[in-house]
Amino acid sequence: MSIAFEKATLQHKEQVLSWLNKPYVQEFWDNSDAYREDLDIFMKGRKITSPYFDGIFDYWIGCKNGEPFCLMMSNKISEGDEIPDLWKSYLSKTGSTVSLDFMIGEEGFLGKGLAAIAINEFITFFRSTIDATADTFIIDPERDNKKALRAYENAGFVKAGEFLAISGVFEGYETILMTKKV
Repeated sequence: MSIAFEKATLQHKEQVLSWLNKPYVQEFWDNSDAYREDLDIFMKGRKITSPYFDGIFDYWIGCKNGEPFCLMMSNKISEGDEIPDLWKSYLSKTGSTVSLDFMIGEEGFLGKGLAAIAINEFITFFRSTIDATADTFIIDPERDNKKALRAYENAGFVKAGEFLAISGVFEGYETILMTKKV
């Protein structure tokens, strides 16, 4: 099995938008107009400023044997960023820290144990092609997203604590910070 990642581009737009329309995605994934606009701006090369978290996110498409099936969001974070206090004590002291978010968009790939594999493949990809100093990865699923929690634990993430999301469409939601050191 081969899972590879590439930057999300306009060639992926229709497929990603179809994923965002699926009920199982909408349950736990931001589906706001601002989010969709940020995706579009990123896919066009970020030539204009994004209103969505100031355009801090990068978007990646995961392909299994060449077939797109998942979306990964990433952004490097540091102590000076507007982040929950809980996150600050888990930032890397020796390298960089990267925040992730992940979804499987293609229904035919759900329930096959691919989430943990894809996340770990992405971490390897990120460290080998984007930032070799990235040694801490964090992810913050909603507390009620049991499938995501299980997948992230299977990928080697450890629960670090709970907090209320401080901004965005999930502001005020109870969220679990999970971390992985590599």
